[in-house]
Amino acid sequence: MRHNARPLGVLAAVAKGLLLLWAVPARSTQPPSPQQTQALVRLMAEDAQELFKLYEQEQHLPHNLCRANSLLEWLRGKMGPRERDLRALHSTMTRMDRELQDIARHQGDLHPPEAAILHRLRSTRMKVRGLLVHLRGTMEARGIVPPTAPPPRRPAASKVFQQKMEGCRVLWSYTRFMDNLRAHMEAQGTRARREEKGRRKGRRRGWRTSRP
Repeated sequence: MRHNARPLGVLAAVAKGLLLLWAVPARSTQPPSPQQTQALVRLMAEDAQELFKLYEQEQHLPHNLCRANSLLEWLRGKMGPRERDLRALHSTMTRMDRELQDIARHQGDLHPPEAAILHRLRSTRMKVRGLLVHLRGTMEARGIVPPTAPPPRRPAASKVFQQKMEGCRVLWSYTRFMDNLRAHMEAQGTRARREEKGRRKGRRRGWRTSRP
């Protein structure tokens, strides 16, 4: 069993990489499809959980120390038909990009450049930027101008333990937020497939009744 663990892990990583390339193509003139956005959000939710677990271990923080019941107030928004939801999610991801940059800078003072936590933070930030690309494409396709004002920056903590705790709170809230966003999009996809199936049945029924 141990002999197969590494090859399976490599295959899983390759599969995720290929899915990410499909979800966030390097060059595209078309807005992202709902399927691409849903796949990206699912990858981001999985990635967020893995990042938080690694961060908690690397900082040697007691379990549940920063696992608050409530989310940080700036984590809001969702993919949907309403403009305000898209704008809120765009602001959230813009702020999260900056938070990841700050956390990586703090961790860079504590770890060598090749450390796993820094690699994971870079990977997470890349996916956040990918979702921002999706949001801009979706908003522009609907005639919505994406926000351009930078999000507010929280006061920087000066002590190492405070920096660790703030990073932990951000990553924990982000993990829960992305899991909620994933569940919301999966429910949307299921509802859309059910409605499309009902429309196809209605068209077939109408075709049969109209035949002589």
